[in-house]
Amino acid sequence: MTILNALQWGIDQLQDSKVDNPRLDAEILLAHCLHRDRVKLYVFYDKLIDREERKRYMECIERRVKREPVAYIIGYKEFRSLCFKVTQAVLIPRPETEVLVEEILKEYGEVRKKRNVIRILELGTGSGIVAVSLAKEIERLSIVATDISLEVLEVARENARVHKEDSKINFIVGRFLQPIRVSSHHFDFIVSNPPYLSQSDWKNVQPEIKEYEAPDFLFGGQDGLDFYRALMPDVSKLLNYDGWLVLEVGIGQAEKVSNMIKNTGEFKKVKLVKDLSGISRVVKAQKRMVTI
Repeated sequence: MTILNALQWGIDQLQDSKVDNPRLDAEILLAHCLHRDRVKLYVFYDKLIDREERKRYMECIERRVKREPVAYIIGYKEFRSLCFKVTQAVLIPRPETEVLVEEILKEYGEVRKKRNVIRILELGTGSGIVAVSLAKEIERLSIVATDISLEVLEVARENARVHKEDSKINFIVGRFLQPIRVSSHHFDFIVSNPPYLSQSDWKNVQPEIKEYEAPDFLFGGQDGLDFYRALMPDVSKLLNYDGWLVLEVGIGQAEKVSNMIKNTGEFKKVKLVKDLSGISRVVKAQKRMVTI
């Protein structure tokens, strides 16, 4: 079997199973099994693949036919041009989360004028993509990244080590704000991509999500807003004045989360930011200065 034969076989299998993007998925899986770049598949299209490569590739296609996500099959996912390890202990990074990182990068320059070291708290770090991406971009940075699972944090720590940013990030186990002592921590940014799927969202998600990704990290209660409600009473106490709260939100949630933030009376400049699909994906707000 040549590379081209194998590729076409994989495409046909995925098409027959109604998998989205069958060509792309087949290319990624074959390139992974052959340890080649995707573009090289077409350069060496007539090269024969050996028995072990063929077996490995067929197993990968079989897993994808069963709707297992490509990232779990190959064990990694790209985010902001960086490669991150993923396991079934963590959610798969989504491109829309890049907006979360970009909005912090837009604001940190002004914060830098007041602080020698920028301090960031990330709630629910998952595989560590946000924390590591920020550490790559910002010098003189200290990040505290929390998650409820030790298994999840092991993946995040490994990603930080691989990208040589582990010295900037302190990973702490705990649920949201619980492991953070208000009296001893103040941050310039608090950032989170929390669980925000509602009950109705959950009924309609793709089988790749419903059957393989952990619901505890996706489901945000009946309306998807439980995390945001739990966060509002205390989050401003952990922010420096003029610090920023930056939150990813689900489709149709931006206005509701924005109103929650405004109702605390602690923030100014509440802004909604759209992703590349035109969906309001991030809500960010700056803490008010105290006036005497």
